[in-house]
Amino acid sequence: MQGFENKQRIARLLTAMLECSVYISPKKPGLTHQEILECGRLVGLQPGEIGDELPSVTTVYIGAKYILPDPHKVLIWIAPHILEEPDYRNVAAFDFWTTSMSESAKANGAAQARLDRDVIIARAEAQNISRLDMEAALAIEVLFERLVAKDNVITPVRGSVAWPMLSEMMRIGGGARRHNESRAKVYPIVKDIIERRTDGRLAYAEPLDAFAEKLDMLGYKNFKLWWRQTVSQLRQSDTETTPVCVVVLSAAIVEGALTFVVKRGRDLGTGLFGSRNFDEPPHRWKIDDLVSGASAGQGNAILDYKDRPRVEVLIRSRQRIHAGRMLSEFPQGVPDLRPEEAREAKAIADLVVRRILDWLDNLATPKVEG
Repeated sequence: MQGFENKQRIARLLTAMLECSVYISPKKPGLTHQEILECGRLVGLQPGEIGDELPSVTTVYIGAKYILPDPHKVLIWIAPHILEEPDYRNVAAFDFWTTSMSESAKANGAAQARLDRDVIIARAEAQNISRLDMEAALAIEVLFERLVAKDNVITPVRGSVAWPMLSEMMRIGGGARRHNESRAKVYPIVKDIIERRTDGRLAYAEPLDAFAEKLDMLGYKNFKLWWRQTVSQLRQSDTETTPVCVVVLSAAIVEGALTFVVKRGRDLGTGLFGSRNFDEPPHRWKIDDLVSGASAGQGNAILDYKDRPRVEVLIRSRQRIHAGRMLSEFPQGVPDLRPEEAREAKAIADLVVRRILDWLDNLATPKVEG
């Protein structure tokens, strides 16, 4: 029973993601597979869970950029009398399309009924119904195959306009609204992901995923697999049961990210990674020197005076993988590594990579200390 309930939970989250994409981006509804994985990860879903359950909530067409919701899987779309909150539909927008199409059918006959998209939306805006809400209502009607939108012309499917207004169908339900936890949880995440398509930000909200995109411009695209495998292993490691793995992998991510930006930092000529140690081949670079180099350059530094001590704590914790160093530093035995230290290690890895991403984004206007 627990497995079945979990599958239902995953299906509800996936359905809500695709549903919310219509409200947020009605002219380009749906999500790419990568966007679904990103959204899923942010609500605690694993890629395998998503891959197994996605076919149960919608049809994934080969070659299609966006995966669309199955309108018959969204409860409030197929059963408007069941009231839920939050509800991101504007009921007045649905009624406006229905009324406008009905009036066109009365004037011209159902077979000749047609609407000019922009004209109808302009009329709706004059009644304080937003363009976004009108586009969302239209997108849902098109998904349900009640309307056809071709260029700027809206026509009914097979000349039929026989469907009631949404407001009338909702009145049948009455009573208290049910809370849709999945929809409430994913809406802000889907909104952020869709906005990233056009606002210049990286496609990923999480720094460890976003950094993989930067490896191309840094000249290390061949290391994307290494990076993603390391990040994946970190996420699969548990801070309670495998804290040493978490610490070691977190340190590997910090060391790797700093290693990949050494050349860019040195090329700037602002003091970053200025030590002669970095004249040596990369296999001789030490994580301590990488942290020192990233903290140099004053106003152009990657790590500030608050960040560096936290990273140095991570380095000391990581040294337990060196038996000789443990014998030297802890002759009476190494203290236990607690789960909270592992959680801090993960946080430090996120912090360092986010600092690097911010630094890379600001390279066009480096600060010069005068």
